Amino acid sequence: MSGTERNGSQQPRSPISRETKQLYRSLYAYSSDAVFLLDADGRIVELNPSAERVSGYSAQELQQVKFSEFLLPEDVPIARRKLRTVLTEHHPEEIDLSFRSKPGGLVMVHAKAVPILTNGTVVGILGISQDVTEQAQAVQILDAQSRVLEMIAKSTPLEETLDKLLRMAEYQTGAKCSIRRYDQDVKALFNLAAPSLPESYLQAIEGMEAGERGGACGAAVSRKEIVAVEDIERSQLWERHRDIALKHNLRASWSLPMIDSEGEVLGTFAMYYGEKRLPTEKEIELTRRTCYLAILAIEQNRSNTIIYRMAYHDSLTGLPNRRYFQEKLGESIRRAHNGDSKLAVLYLDLDRFKMVNDSLGHGAGDILLVEIARRLSDSLGPEKFLARQGGDEFVVLLIDEQVPEAEGVARHILDTFVRPFEVSGYELFITPSIGISLYPEHGADPSALLQNADAAMYAAKDAGKDTYALSKPQNEAQDGARILLENDLRKSLERGELYLFYQPQVSLFPIRRIGAEALLRWHRGYSEWVSPADFIPLAEETGLILQIGEWVLRTACTQGKKWIDCGYEPFIMAVNLSPRQFRQPGLVEMIRSILQETGYPPEYLELEITEGMTLDVESASGKMRQLRDLGAQISIDDFGTGYSSLNYLKRLPISRLKVDRSFVRDIESDSGDRDIVKAIIAMAHNLKITVIAEGVENEEQLAFLEENGCDEIQGYLFGRPVPPDEFERGMSVQKVPKQ
Repeated sequence: MSGTERNGSQQPRSPISRETKQLYRSLYAYSSDAVFLLDADGRIVELNPSAERVSGYSAQELQQVKFSEFLLPEDVPIARRKLRTVLTEHHPEEIDLSFRSKPGGLVMVHAKAVPILTNGTVVGILGISQDVTEQAQAVQILDAQSRVLEMIAKSTPLEETLDKLLRMAEYQTGAKCSIRRYDQDVKALFNLAAPSLPESYLQAIEGMEAGERGGACGAAVSRKEIVAVEDIERSQLWERHRDIALKHNLRASWSLPMIDSEGEVLGTFAMYYGEKRLPTEKEIELTRRTCYLAILAIEQNRSNTIIYRMAYHDSLTGLPNRRYFQEKLGESIRRAHNGDSKLAVLYLDLDRFKMVNDSLGHGAGDILLVEIARRLSDSLGPEKFLARQGGDEFVVLLIDEQVPEAEGVARHILDTFVRPFEVSGYELFITPSIGISLYPEHGADPSALLQNADAAMYAAKDAGKDTYALSKPQNEAQDGARILLENDLRKSLERGELYLFYQPQVSLFPIRRIGAEALLRWHRGYSEWVSPADFIPLAEETGLILQIGEWVLRTACTQGKKWIDCGYEPFIMAVNLSPRQFRQPGLVEMIRSILQETGYPPEYLELEITEGMTLDVESASGKMRQLRDLGAQISIDDFGTGYSSLNYLKRLPISRLKVDRSFVRDIESDSGDRDIVKAIIAMAHNLKITVIAEGVENEEQLAFLEENGCDEIQGYLFGRPVPPDEFERGMSVQKVPKQ
């Protein structure tokens, strides 16, 4: 030991070598991340070349300027709060920030602020920022695309849709944007949307001619390509409109023609800046993406009314259809619940309508339905909501003060059928039977109200037809039968009466089996198979579905692992989750435990949920992301029959959409169903979601789905639900060769 060590004194620290300092300096200078050095007051003291590149400013321009001055106003409060925490609590903080680069574009960064300490005092902050602009913009473009699709589906006015698009583009670029409509008859451009351009400027250029003297937009129309004007003051394209542009400090303009699928110019998308400049490659790409969304909105707007009517109106009678009525009823129930008001549902079925079809043909039957719809509409007036439920069935919704007159309305409807209908030269006398259900006495949801009104309608038919009946509570015999059914269902597991059948799911490109849906069956006692429609709602209502659902998941995973161990190639095992299952707190842990216990690969487990389970998007998305973290896939079952907004599709981790069988069933004959299925497939593919159609039973349905790009199908055409041993015999997949 040295003498110094023997005396107990510390040795002096070795100074940092010149090489080490040079290394630190190189790491700082050549880092791909933008690095900012701030003093304790938030002023920029130093920055590396990456920071200059990202911001567009030189070090001299930024030094001694407060960092907060470059942020978007909405980000300033959170930035100050985070920096204050770094200064006072001496620990790093992460933050997402946005600012305008010197050229004007939006830059989004994920930053980490690290305190610089000297003798325990924070003397500065080191900010290390990653440029996440491209990733964030991609997400925002997808979000905007989803909003456009949703707005189209809701028949949102075109101007409102385009306004949202432009505000998004302006937020990302710092430009002032506009969309203009091209009128081919007069060869001129007219304003559609321009949220940030002055009104006086828009008025001055309204009707600007297309061509080389019509500014960047006019030239873009005539050339059918992007036109970028770096300097309006010197551009010949702006000769006629230069003064008005410069008056409003518009110094540069870029315009992209909006060209439809037929090659026709719909209009232009344009961006304006207050300084002379040309677009960057990123800005051109953003312009093209935004322009695409605008084209989509404008093209769809041409047939917006047609699309809406196809989705929500009956193609034969023009009345609201079953889907529209269910959505209307669901919304009315929510309002009635909040306002403590009442509702009534009238369910009409035409008596002996089949005789008309059989004797005069379906054409005459269709004419009769149109005449009945017209007479009912005229008789009830616009204040009562009338819809065609399907076939020869109609429904009427009465709200609040109309409810006490429900029986009077039913009698009035019967009176409207006293006069004959003229069809194909014949006078036809036809009558309806009407069932009435009331909210909340006869049900608290659309399904219950319609079911009870339907039951009351059959009671009216039993009473002799051409009359109405009010829904009544179940009688004692029905109550007793329900209690017995519930008791037997409780014992079904221990008795071994529950079974899983498997129905194949088939890919269309190429045609091959890619999965199976596990379907629950109950063999009550030794002879009676109980319909799932009878016992599954009962299991859900009583809570038995939790115990049964766990058994279903475990059994399906065990069977899937058995097939894998037998050498069969793994495929998707689809299992339905009920609403009560989805809401149970321990769902994720239970599924994790089953996967570990059975050894079934989680990536081959698909959990099917219904649209109604996603109404609370925030809660649903959290649960679904936990399930996805396990490796499981998520699909939306019975898509198109629920009440959810399209907004949820882009916010949830969905792998597949299953088109409900009600749309597939009549796809050969119902143009409305065909167009709805086309729209669902197009929308899902736009969102990168796979589409599977259920209920495919014939070649015509298959041909239509193949032609319109449906990815997968399920139905009797390729296989009925069968026990596992029979399903295994029919497997067309090849066994995996043993090692």
